[in-house]
Amino acid sequence: MSLLKKSFVLVFVLYFALSCLAFAGSQKTKYTIRFAHGLPPTHRIATNNFNYFKNLVEQESGGQIAVKLFPSGQLVDDKHVLGAVKNGSIEACAIYSFYIVRTCPSFAIFTTPMVFHNTQETIDAIEGPIGKELFTKLEKKGYMPLGWVVWAQDIMGIECKSPVHVPLDLEGKVIRPLSSQQALYLKEYCHAQSAFVTGAELYTALQRGTIDGTDASLEHAVDRKLSEVAPYFCVLPGMPVVNEVIFVNKRFFNRLPRNLQNVLKKAALQTQQHSYEVAHKIAKEITQKAKACMKEVYYPTSNDLKLWYASIDDFFKRALKNNPDALRLVMMERKQQK
Repeated sequence: MSLLKKSFVLVFVLYFALSCLAFAGSQKTKYTIRFAHGLPPTHRIATNNFNYFKNLVEQESGGQIAVKLFPSGQLVDDKHVLGAVKNGSIEACAIYSFYIVRTCPSFAIFTTPMVFHNTQETIDAIEGPIGKELFTKLEKKGYMPLGWVVWAQDIMGIECKSPVHVPLDLEGKVIRPLSSQQALYLKEYCHAQSAFVTGAELYTALQRGTIDGTDASLEHAVDRKLSEVAPYFCVLPGMPVVNEVIFVNKRFFNRLPRNLQNVLKKAALQTQQHSYEVAHKIAKEITQKAKACMKEVYYPTSNDLKLWYASIDDFFKRALKNNPDALRLVMMERKQQK
């Protein structure tokens, strides 16, 4: 073969190889994230935050990552969704902080009543040393938390079938708590009994008189129409904090190219920041709607609050006597607030 022909063949082979590489480069691997959560698809937290996360990821990844949302526990219920993400059955989830306590007992800082007093204190805690420590503990257990979704703490409280102004207004009543710490608080401060029912059973339980009241958000009173069966609400932002944490499967995350890992991290952080705005907006909107559909939305006076918070540090010690690490975080938060 002449030198000219050899040169032509070599050029052709190189051109063909480069074309194949260019084609392969243009066919980027695509990934799908099944994102499970327990909220109804129309819930404000879901539409304002989880949809926001989905859109950010898909946009910033240039379509390489598709996020499919599965609301209302369609894939797996709240109690088991974190385990499903860890073992890879699904790629991601958002889960209430009170369900994380079983995995990381230190999260009881959020399930203990009267630790936080408003949304901003919650934000300060998760953005500060406490939030960082909690995520580090989860990572050491093999989980990969990406970010928080904050609810409006300012509109938390007790919803009841009769007026509630001070703790003993609940005496003898059956109240649905969110945690064992809150159940103890209801027993000691209110002389009330506790009964655990799921969110799905809540309306019926109130309607039938199985329970007389519940820890709740004004948002639930309005959107889930709980006001129809329990028309009295006492606003107590000190009730257990309802935040959510976004998790992703660690093995799935580690297989992603570095640029897509950064997309997920950035999207989770932006969603967290966005949730602050959403929380304040929801609190403002819901407060007005609740006043229109409930018989009473009561804001305790300073004298009332003294009863709700009486000897509260001693209560923390009793409620968390078997959870010293959570107690340490509670006291750290108390010191920060002062």
